Amino acid sequence: MRKLISRIVVGIVVLLILIILGAWAMIDGVVKKGIEVSGRYALGVPTQVDSVDLSLLGGTLKIDTLDISNPEGFTSQHLMKSGVFDLGVRSASILGDTVELTHFAINGLDVNIEQQVGKNNISVVMDHVKQLGGGGDGGKAKPESKEAGRKVRVDTVTIKNVTAHVRLLAGPAVTIDVPTIELHNVGSDGAPASQIVNRITTAVLAGIIEKGKGAIPADLAGTLSADVSSAAGALGGEATKLAGQAKDQSVKLVQGAASQAAETAGKAADEVKKGLGGLLNKAQGPK
Repeated sequence: MRKLISRIVVGIVVLLILIILGAWAMIDGVVKKGIEVSGRYALGVPTQVDSVDLSLLGGTLKIDTLDISNPEGFTSQHLMKSGVFDLGVRSASILGDTVELTHFAINGLDVNIEQQVGKNNISVVMDHVKQLGGGGDGGKAKPESKEAGRKVRVDTVTIKNVTAHVRLLAGPAVTIDVPTIELHNVGSDGAPASQIVNRITTAVLAGIIEKGKGAIPADLAGTLSADVSSAAGALGGEATKLAGQAKDQSVKLVQGAASQAAETAGKAADEVKKGLGGLLNKAQGPK
C-alpha cells in the first residue's frame, strides 16, 4: 500500500512539473497574442509582433519588432514600426490583476503620416481611438479579450530615435526626427493594455507634430494636432497629461536647436568682424 501511495504521489508531482513546464513554454505565445489583440483593439488596425521573450525570474520582457499596419486605403508600408522593446517587469505582478512595468524602452520607431485627398491615416486611427474613449463603453469596436483587458502600470516609457515621414499630396516627403520622447507614470491609475497603447500612441504623435511645426504644411499640421488632441481628450486626463509631456519635450528641442543655431551664427559673425578688423588694420598701415 505504501509503495502504491508513493507511486501515486510521484506521479502527481511529475504531472505537476510537466504542466508547469508546458505553461512556461506557452507563456511567450500568450503574451504575444495579448499584445497583438490589444494593439488591434486600441488602434483599429492589424498589429503584429515578431517574437516575445518573457523571463519571469529575470523580470524582463523583450518584444522583437512591433508592426502596426495602416488603415485600409493607405499605401505606406506601415503606420508605426519599432525595433526591439525592452521592458522591466515586477515578476510578482505577472499573475495579479495589474502588471507593473518599471520601464518600457524602445530604440528606433518609424512612423508614416500619409495624406490623401480629404483624409489622412492619423485622422482615421484617431477617430477609432475617440470611439473607444476612456474605456470602450459605448464604442463601436468589439470588446477586448480577457487577456488583452488586463491592467498595466508603467513607471517610465522611453522612446529613442523617432523618425516620422510625412507623405504629402504633392512634393517630397517631410522627415521629422525626434531624438527622445520620455513619458512618466503611464497608467498610474491602472489602465487596460489597450488604453496604455492609445495613451502612448497619442503622446508620440503629439510630440512628432509639435516638433514638425513649420516643416509640415500649416493646414495639415492643424488637422493632425486637432485630431490627436481630441483623441487624447476622449481618453481622459492621463492621456492629455502624457501628450503634454511629449509636446513640452519637442518645444525644448526646437528652442534648443534655435538657440544653438543663434549661438553658432553669433560666433561666425564675431569671426567675420575680427577678420574684417584685421584686414582694415593692415590696409591702414602703421600710424
